[in-house]
Amino acid sequence: MKKYLCYLCVLCEIFALSGCIKSLEDEGVYDSTVCTGTIINDQNSQPVAGMRVSKTDGKTIATVVETAADGSFSIEVTPEDVHYNYYLWVEADSLYGSRSVTLEKFPYGRQMFSLGVVQVEGPVPPTVQTAAVQAIAANTAASGGNITAIGGSAVVRRGVCWSTLQLPTIADPHTTDGRGPGEYTSQMTGLSVNTVYYVRAYATNSIGTAYGEQFEFRTADGLPTLRTDSVTSIAATTATCGGEVLADGGFAVTARGVCWSISAQPTISNNHTTDNIGLGPFVSSLTGLEPATTYYVRAYATNPAGTAYGEQRTFSTQSGLPTVATAAATAVSATSITIGGTVEADGGFAVTARGVCYGTQPNPKLANQHTTDGSGTGSFGSSITGLQSNTTYYVRAYATNAVGTVYGEEIMVVTINN
Repeated sequence: MKKYLCYLCVLCEIFALSGCIKSLEDEGVYDSTVCTGTIINDQNSQPVAGMRVSKTDGKTIATVVETAADGSFSIEVTPEDVHYNYYLWVEADSLYGSRSVTLEKFPYGRQMFSLGVVQVEGPVPPTVQTAAVQAIAANTAASGGNITAIGGSAVVRRGVCWSTLQLPTIADPHTTDGRGPGEYTSQMTGLSVNTVYYVRAYATNSIGTAYGEQFEFRTADGLPTLRTDSVTSIAATTATCGGEVLADGGFAVTARGVCWSISAQPTISNNHTTDNIGLGPFVSSLTGLEPATTYYVRAYATNPAGTAYGEQRTFSTQSGLPTVATAAATAVSATSITIGGTVEADGGFAVTARGVCYGTQPNPKLANQHTTDGSGTGSFGSSITGLQSNTTYYVRAYATNAVGTVYGEEIMVVTINN
């Protein structure tokens, strides 16, 4: 076989090697040289399998081999390859950066030549930061991220992922908010009310998915916000209250009103009104109350998330008894007295009896002697007869309704001496 003089040297310029990796030894003159080497990832020093190693002049590819599982390769180089400026081109898919290895003339050839370890720029996932969670509502919240480095490969998807468990991934609910580097905003939807969630930004490139730092947040309870008005028009069995629904919590208000009880913190399981729906002010009428009783009242509003209550108010109903005044005596004789009174208010219940009661002892009541002078409110006159002369009598007006009997001030009258 005819042998050719081979001029071969391999210089890995891009790897900053200053000369041949291994000095040549004179082993004769050969018509080709087998170049070997190992390709590793510069990020983790792991071998790269399936890397394409081509012999090319930049226009035509003469030979292509692929690295083995351990990253090794071997490729034959002839003097003609060197003469015609062929070089080795190391490439793979888009995950890795390509490398060129220049073949230069050298006065000696050898049968085998090792390039040693050739590093290629391996891919890494992107670098992403998670934005703070904002606009937290009952079933929505906002976050986002900032991709500060793409990792040597284009970012094809980005967004946030969330879960009720820590360290959420894109296997959990997530958004997709465009691609590429930079800042972006994400809207989380379909959240449960009053629930703790964990959220992370993510970014995906051809090597994989990277995540930003984790943030924790709790969704709003979704309940309405409202206030309770003051209690007015308080009577023996009725009163007026109300309130205003200031915010619906993200869900339509389906019922509103006031609730009351003789115990603190009343709820809609107690007596309550129903006063329309939605936002805004409303007025409520409390009925069926007991006279002379202390009540607690709160406004309420209900939506699909539940029922919320306003601040608590306290009030006491009126006694329900009439108000009556005793008039001065207008005529006094030895055996009679003309007197009367005025029923000023019925206490919320019709006055069914009125008059005066009298006796020779202070504080006379209906159990003593009395007159009956009609019903209702207003002034009335009473005539007391059959009295003893020169005797001191105590007289009081009275009025009776369904709640009870009340008395006016006491008048002392002395009959005339016969």
